[in-house]
Amino acid sequence: MRPTVFPHESIGPASGEAAAWPGDVPGIQSVEVGLALFRLLAEGETPCGLSDLARRAGMHRAKAYRYLVSLARAGWVVQDAGAGRYDIGPAVRHLALSWLSSQDPLRLAGSEVRALSQALGETCFVAVRGQGGVTAVRVCQPGQGVSIGVAEGALFDLESSATGRVFAAWQEPPARQLAAALRRDIRARGLAMVEGEHVPGINAFSAPVLDGQGQLLLALTVVGHAASLRADPEGPAAEALRAAARRISAALA
Repeated sequence: MRPTVFPHESIGPASGEAAAWPGDVPGIQSVEVGLALFRLLAEGETPCGLSDLARRAGMHRAKAYRYLVSLARAGWVVQDAGAGRYDIGPAVRHLALSWLSSQDPLRLAGSEVRALSQALGETCFVAVRGQGGVTAVRVCQPGQGVSIGVAEGALFDLESSATGRVFAAWQEPPARQLAAALRRDIRARGLAMVEGEHVPGINAFSAPVLDGQGQLLLALTVVGHAASLRADPEGPAAEALRAAARRISAALA
């Protein structure tokens, strides 16, 4: 059987046209209303009765009930048979687990260092602790200007490199290569810095990415010539690096 063709209808924008998303595209109002009702339920600290939920949504009780029935059939809402109160259902947990499984730290970090490298015009990379030591695993070079050559697989010592110092600062028990005062300073600033100690004339900043328990997962590092990357731990490059590390940490918390 040949498929039916509707020449005046289209699912998406025509070829060459930019999609207006999402504000300028008509949606399905009942879906938006149902999601708004579900959001009110999800944001509540305790299970909620039908009348109270309908009142908070500014919706007739019977209408709210029909939406809850549909949400319950899909697993997004459950009802306590005894108390009659509604709460979020198992589908939310499954969605959360699926989202968390997609939050690969290296993928998130790679995206951040690419953007950071282009914004700062400096070499940026991601480092992890591997079998051989602290190792660069994702390296991004700026599209223009003079960059520092850092190879993926390069190793960094815990004493003289900014990247190594981050790993030493969060190591337990404390690494003997790092003085106690410097360790405290790095953890307080959320940043390690070297000014030509690792390679003369080359400055670097490194910031930690932490999991929800405060354990170090990886480090983000920016490295550049002293003429373009000033050794200022409160400067714009350092703050941009810290902000990138915080975004990844928040996504993984």
